[in-house]
Amino acid sequence: MTVKKRIALAAFALAAASALILSGCAAGASESSSSSKPSSSPAASETAKAQKAPKFLPEGSAKDNLYYFSWVMEQALAADPATDATTMAQKIADSGFGAAGIQFTLDRTAVGLASDSMFVGVPFAGECLVGQFGPKISGVKTDVEPALASGGCLLGTGIQTLG
Repeated sequence: MTVKKRIALAAFALAAASALILSGCAAGASESSSSSKPSSSPAASETAKAQKAPKFLPEGSAKDNLYYFSWVMEQALAADPATDATTMAQKIADSGFGAAGIQFTLDRTAVGLASDSMFVGVPFAGECLVGQFGPKISGVKTDVEPALASGGCLLGTGIQTLG
C-alpha cells in the first residue's frame, strides 16, 4: 500500500471515528444536545413564534451560548433544509460569533459524493461549540467540546476556515 493510500485511509478512518464519537455523544440525549424536526402543523408554528428567540451572550461561556448556537443552526435549516456547511458557518458568524476561527467540513466526500452530515466548529471562550447537521441525520446535534491544542475545533483533512 502506497504512502498516499495509507494517508487517505487514515484520514477517512479519523473522520469516520470522529463522526461516530460525536453522534454517540449526541445520542446520549444530554442537556447540551439539541435535536429538532421541522413541523408543518399550525399549532407547532404558533408555539415556536410565541417563544422568545434566545440571545447571544458575548460575555458568557460556550455552555451559556450553546442553546443560542443550536437555535441559529436550526433556524438556518428551517429556512433552507439544503443549507451547506459554508452557508451554515456564515450564518453562525453573522449571528454574533464572528467569523474568526469558525471551521467547517466539506459538503462533498473525496470521491465527489454528497456528505451524509457536516460539522461546524466555533471557538468561544477557550472551548468549542460543535454542531452537526445534514441530510442523513435528524435535525441538529450540538455540544461543547474542549478546544484542540492547535486552537481549532475540528480535526481532519478538508477542514475549511471562515476567517
